[in-house]
This record gives sequence, C-alpha cells and structure tokens, in this order.
Amino acid sequence: MPQPDSRGGGIVVFIAVAFAVTWAVWLPLLANARLGTALPTVPLQFFMASFGPALGALAASYRTGGGQGVRHWLRRTFALRFGRLWWLAAVGMPIAYLVVGYGAAWAVTGSLPDLGGFGLTSKLPGVGAWGVAAVWVLTFGLGEETGWRGWLLPELARRYGTFRAAPLVAAVWIGWHLPAFFFNPTYVDMGWGILGWMIALVAGSYLLAWIAQGAGWSVVPVLVWHAGFDLLTAADQSAGVIASSISAVVIVQGVVAAWWLWRHGQHGSTV
Repeated sequence: MPQPDSRGGGIVVFIAVAFAVTWAVWLPLLANARLGTALPTVPLQFFMASFGPALGALAASYRTGGGQGVRHWLRRTFALRFGRLWWLAAVGMPIAYLVVGYGAAWAVTGSLPDLGGFGLTSKLPGVGAWGVAAVWVLTFGLGEETGWRGWLLPELARRYGTFRAAPLVAAVWIGWHLPAFFFNPTYVDMGWGILGWMIALVAGSYLLAWIAQGAGWSVVPVLVWHAGFDLLTAADQSAGVIASSISAVVIVQGVVAAWWLWRHGQHGSTV
C-alpha cells in the first residue's frame, strides 16, 4: 500500500532530484557532443544517469516519511510476495517479444537475424549478451523503475487512480529523456520517429502500471520486463524491423492494459 504523503512536497522533490541527478551526469556528454568541449567522462556514464529516478524516490520517501518512509518504500518496492502471473509477465513477455521481433525480421528479409548478435550493442563494446542484460537490469531497470513505478506511480495512483496516474508518469518520463535527444545517437536519429517513441512510451507506462499494481506495487517484475525490453530493442541488430515490431506489440498491450485499468475503476482510495 502506498504510504500517504504526510509532509507534502514529495512529488516536487522526486522530480527535482531525479532530473537534477540524471541531467548533471549527462551534461558533460551533451557539452562534448554539441559544444566541442573535452570534458572528462567515464565508461558507462550514460547508463549511470539512470539512477536519477531511484535517488529521487529515496529523497521523496525521506521528505514525506523520514527514515520510516524510506524503509516503507524499500520494503514495498522490492517485495517478492506476488502471484505467479506477474513473474510470467516479467519473463514471458520479453520471450514473446523475441519471437515476434525475429519472426518479423525473417518475414521481411527472408532470413533470421544472426543469433550471435543477440542483445549486443555498440554502447557496450566487448560486452557479451549476458553482460549487456546485467547492465540493463542494474541501470535502466533498477535505476529507473525504483523511481517511476516504485515511487511516483503509487503516489499518483493514491491521489488520482492508476488509470490517470499512468499517463502522468509517462509525461515525466518523456521529459526526463530530453537531454538525450541532443547527444545520444539513438535519440538524435529518431527524427519524426519521436512521435512513435512517445506513443510507445505512454502505452508502456500503462502496461507497466498494470503489472506494478497487480504485483502489489513491487517493481521486481517491472524492472525485469524493462531490462528484457531494452535488451531486445536497443541491440544493434534490432534497429528497424525488430524494434518497431516489438514496440507495436507493446502499444497494443498498453491499450488493453489502459482499458483494463479504466474498466476496473482503480481510484486512489482503493490503491
């Protein structure tokens, strides 16, 4: 159960800290790419910025409930006592995406993608698929989801209901990515594809809200799903058919999840 915002200001603190941490970590990368500076950077700096939402959740939990609030957030966020359906969702959906993505690539090109390139990305040169998966789990899985679905979504759902909270989380999530569109090739090269990306992100927010709520606001299945999705769609070989076909599936799932949340009338008082 989400803990009431007893002191107030938690959402403001969450957003301020999440954005400040992430954007500060990305700032040297942005300056070097756009201004031609030579600011020092470290390996995995882009990935390290993913912990902004987690630190935002930590700060907001302390703001609203002190040490007890932090302990409550941690217990709820990493709880493992939820139904098998949510484990199946966390693991089964990425497996289904793999089948859909590779099947679509085979249908378009007439041959299956090279399995030797599965999950590999130039963002992590020399790292094998298992290593890439671990990075996704520990960064944009753990770092992001302990904030988005671990703190912000439950707090907004308590106030407005899960159906209305999901697009609000998506709006903050989209804004959080803003600097990446000026230095990260994946985002810079989107062009008008950003509209499709935003639609997929809103749909994904509904899908993950459905999973998080069903799992009693534990983010364990959510972060596993998020990492699996990134492993499949951010791989170099996924650019184009694989990533777009998987995103299309997620959009459909998101629409269904949104309908379910709306149909069941999840209001703040029932969260």
